[in-house]
Amino acid sequence: MKYKATITSIGDFALQLIQLRDSIIIFDKDVCDAYANMVVSHTKGEVTEDPVVGDKVILADIEYHIIDIGEDAIKNLRTNGHVTFIFNDKMTAEMSGQIILGGNKSPRVMVGDTIEIF
Repeated sequence: MKYKATITSIGDFALQLIQLRDSIIIFDKDVCDAYANMVVSHTKGEVTEDPVVGDKVILADIEYHIIDIGEDAIKNLRTNGHVTFIFNDKMTAEMSGQIILGGNKSPRVMVGDTIEIF
């Protein structure tokens, strides 16, 4: 296991991003109030090993595989649990904090679901 966290809250706008843009912005539970409505907050996780292209991500019990990783995504994940997961297996990361996932459409996330990378 390279990373594991549990979802603690889901902002109202975060649900719209999932539906409209097939993306989820995650941030550890210390997210500032200005961004709380836009993100899926989670417990603090520890990156035990850097995720790489080809690794598996399980989000809300759905398995994905990493297709591309933006240049700052791993640093952001280590620092504050912040990345944007994009569910589109035909893309490359357009922004430095993105991780592109393939395999399925975006999940239906709920408080208590886990985010796991291995």
